[in-house]
Amino acid sequence: MSLVLGVMGIPKVEVELLRIIVRLSSSLRTPWTVSESGNCDVLLVDSTTPADAWHAPSAPFVVVPVVQRGEAHASRRALARPIFAEELVDLLNEVTPGVHDSKTAAAAVLRSARDRASLIRWPAQVTMQRNPVYLRLAAALSRSAQSAESLSALSRVDVDECSTFMGLLEQEGVLAWSPDAVARDALAAEGARERTGLLSRIRRRLGLA
Repeated sequence: MSLVLGVMGIPKVEVELLRIIVRLSSSLRTPWTVSESGNCDVLLVDSTTPADAWHAPSAPFVVVPVVQRGEAHASRRALARPIFAEELVDLLNEVTPGVHDSKTAAAAVLRSARDRASLIRWPAQVTMQRNPVYLRLAAALSRSAQSAESLSALSRVDVDECSTFMGLLEQEGVLAWSPDAVARDALAAEGARERTGLLSRIRRRLGLA
């Protein structure tokens, strides 16, 4: 999955340089695109931009100031200008694992441990290599829809690890989700109550109640 490098207060000529580097580099471990607007995963900001203006439409996972070469900066990470391709690539490769983990955690928050999903295609090799148990979990998900809880019970793998794995698959876009039985029952009960209420109102209006 491609990650997005956002820019704020960066001159156009440097933005174009960034685009050329991420498009042509063969050393990036994850595909990146450069965006001047919209959501981003990593935001490059000119060091002269006030800190309270470091924002994007959706909060980036990492903010990196762009500073003059040799200039000291309080931030732990910074990108020096003139921008060198190898330094940009090293920076993006360094932050990629943390960004992926943060996106996975954010995706997991949006899903209940009881929500069920099944595989629509086999996960990427880079995902499967992260943990030896992922092969067993993927095989189970390829056979039937499972929640993190049911997958944990089926595979005897910790539920948090199952949630992490399903978050990675969600991020990769290889899962098809379906509401859990509890949610379906709740929706059905709510619909029944609404229908009963409507019928009661009709009866009262007709004098039949």
